[in-house]
Amino acid sequence: MIRAALAFLCLFVFMSQITADEARPVYVEIDQVSPLKYSVRWKIPPVMAEGEEPRISLEHASCNLAMDQPSAGLLGRALYECSETDLKFDIRLIYPVGNPALTSLVVFKGLFSDPQQIFSGPEVTTITLGALDEPLDVSKQYLFAGIEHILVGSDHLLFIVCLIVIARSFKRLVLTVTGFTAAHSITLSLATLNIVQVRTELVELLIALSILLLAVEIIKHYRIKDHTSFTWRYPITVSSVFGLLHGFGFAVVLQELGLPQSMKIHALLFFNIGVEIGQLLFIAAVMAVSLLAIKLIPAVGKSQAMITQLSIYVIGSCSAYWLFERTILLL
Repeated sequence: MIRAALAFLCLFVFMSQITADEARPVYVEIDQVSPLKYSVRWKIPPVMAEGEEPRISLEHASCNLAMDQPSAGLLGRALYECSETDLKFDIRLIYPVGNPALTSLVVFKGLFSDPQQIFSGPEVTTITLGALDEPLDVSKQYLFAGIEHILVGSDHLLFIVCLIVIARSFKRLVLTVTGFTAAHSITLSLATLNIVQVRTELVELLIALSILLLAVEIIKHYRIKDHTSFTWRYPITVSSVFGLLHGFGFAVVLQELGLPQSMKIHALLFFNIGVEIGQLLFIAAVMAVSLLAIKLIPAVGKSQAMITQLSIYVIGSCSAYWLFERTILLL
């Protein structure tokens, strides 16, 4: 049942995000340079055709541009002068032809307050800033950021696919995923709080290697009669060890997003909860599609081994490509 729909899910994930974790957000930074002046800078991922980049604007009744608004582009800045202090203002992202599924990260650095960071999905084009962060707002922001990150992180999802195949039963799957969760929660916290630091390029390279190693183990299991190994005998231990590594990968995103100074632990907790919710949603989707495939397509039930191997070959090929690409970046 678990294996039946892996091919469909894997191909979908690969076709949608072959580069893994390259879904960089539109980054906007607002600096309050004086009580009445705000500097706005932005950086847009180079994934849009020329002329389709969003225009960034700060909007408030008392604020006006202090210089001509620059044309839309991947990099830009603007200066605003306001007639009032302690504002609650909006940042608008104006897309000429629509947003191609880009998220946004907006950072506000006030003169006399902690920095604010707001991570928003593609559907949000107006972000309100300036008001003090409330615990509920922080909880919602980081919870959804965690869910979104795991669901767009192809390499993390494909590692979970490998764990599903190796677990082989629902009980072992629960224990295996629990080990993975507990382990990456530890390193996510340590890295985000700057207790342990690991080079980002090395972490991403090792994550690709972890997927490739699991893919090789699965293929050996199907190709070599009576093949067994430490991975197949102790999947919980293996998932926990690799979970420590993947936690550093999650921390990279959270460090880019930033943590509110007065609520670091609070934000970290809800980001971690969001990651776990996203992970469980993905596993539930695999199970649901598997059941439907078995009931609606009889041939799927008869060809589970072949479908699994095909899926793992695709996963292995993609992780090998990432490993090569990330090795070049590291060197």
